[in-house]
Formats: sequence, structure tokens, C-alpha cells
Amino acid sequence: MKLYKRENYLKKIRGFYRADDIIKVITGARRRGKSSLIQTIAEEIVEHGALKENIIYIDLDRREYRKIREADQLEILIDGKVSNIQGLKYLFIDEVQNVKGFEEVLNGFRSEGEYSI
Repeated sequence: MKLYKRENYLKKIRGFYRADDIIKVITGARRRGKSSLIQTIAEEIVEHGALKENIIYIDLDRREYRKIREADQLEILIDGKVSNIQGLKYLFIDEVQNVKGFEEVLNGFRSEGEYSI
């Protein structure tokens, strides 16, 4: 992703970094820089004072997560990663569309008010 385009995307989303009442979605064609944009956002959140422990990044394309295909599996995975984290948690899930029923899981976490998704 070209630097000027990345900066434009970041400008659009920066105001929503801490928003726990909406789910933010980055869409686009494969191999266009969405994953690196997500990583940049996570880095900026830490630079602005969030603890690294509060950043939960799950890449469902990784081998260790390749069997996560159902909503219940995703929920268990997320719960395991956030169980000891206090305060606002920043939840990033790359390739979430691979999970059947992911919408209900994410909406459940959103409704708790402690997650910026």
C-alpha cells in the first residue's frame, strides 16, 4: 500500500480507535495491504498509551488458527486471549470471514463495552 493511501486510511479511522460501541471493518481485495494497515493501527494505539497486552491480534490465515471455522471456536479463542486483561481491549481479527457466524460473536464482545473491535 502506498504511503499516501495508507495515511488517508489512517486519518479516516483514527477517531474510532477507542470506540467500543461500533465494529470497524477494513475491506478490500486480497494482497492490498489490509493486514499491514491493521498492524500500523495497533502500533499507533500502543504509541498513544495503550498497553501492548491490550492489543489482541488474531490472524486466521496462520496455521495455528486454520481450524477455527465456527463461531464457538472463535469465541473460545478470544476468551482465552483476554481472560487476564484489564481495561479496554483492542481486538483485531484478520480473515474473520473464514468463520461461520463470526458476526454474532463479535457483536457479543462489542455489547460488553470493553472491546474496540
